[in-house]
Amino acid sequence: MDNSKITVWSLVQNNDFEEACQKADEEYAEEGFTPTLRNKVYALFHLKRYLDVIQLSEKLIEVEKGESSSDFQSAGIANWIIGDLSKAIELWENAQNCMYQDAAGGIDTQVLLYFAAIKTKQDKLRQTAVRTIKKLLKSKRSINYPGPLGHYLLNDITEEQLISYVANVPILRERQLCQAQFVSAIKILETEDVDGYYKKLKECVSYGPSSYLEHEYYLAKGELENRPRNSNSLVQFFKRALRK
Repeated sequence: MDNSKITVWSLVQNNDFEEACQKADEEYAEEGFTPTLRNKVYALFHLKRYLDVIQLSEKLIEVEKGESSSDFQSAGIANWIIGDLSKAIELWENAQNCMYQDAAGGIDTQVLLYFAAIKTKQDKLRQTAVRTIKKLLKSKRSINYPGPLGHYLLNDITEEQLISYVANVPILRERQLCQAQFVSAIKILETEDVDGYYKKLKECVSYGPSSYLEHEYYLAKGELENRPRNSNSLVQFFKRALRK
């Protein structure tokens, strides 16, 4: 096969993560195309090189003058996984100010903030996320996915109704199911069903390489990776991390 026709993303999809990183560096050196580096971020997540994810995301934020919420989201997720929860929340809050958001106007960032609020039991943060979601859902853009995720977090629709909004087109369906299962996991955690939460996260990461494009996939993987052996220690763990 002609190696020039192999893309960084195809290497990520094939789980060739080290190769993907190398090719991304080569392509960026030649072309300066930043989406190539975002594909490298996905590879670094899979390799559990979280400090490298943070460093590369910060580089993307600098190069693109902080215009893309995606870079703040990635840096936040990596910080969350390594235990710096305050920094993660700060980055996700900063993501709200970016020019480029998701197709619904920024619902995906609010999903992360709502998640953080439930996980760390910060009701003020949850209330702020709820207010912002309500505001975003008033826009015509909210008819686009991931708009339904916001309606689900606000209890406007059931999980069954949420799934009905998921596309039937292959690839897109897997991506959206990953996101839908993640918000479902959040609502389960909100009821303090910790075992049910982790079970749902396993569903979130079960949709294959197409879902590698979704930030929720990596956050779910990180949550599963860091699952405390004793579920009762969950809240104490995150309270300690917030004081870092």
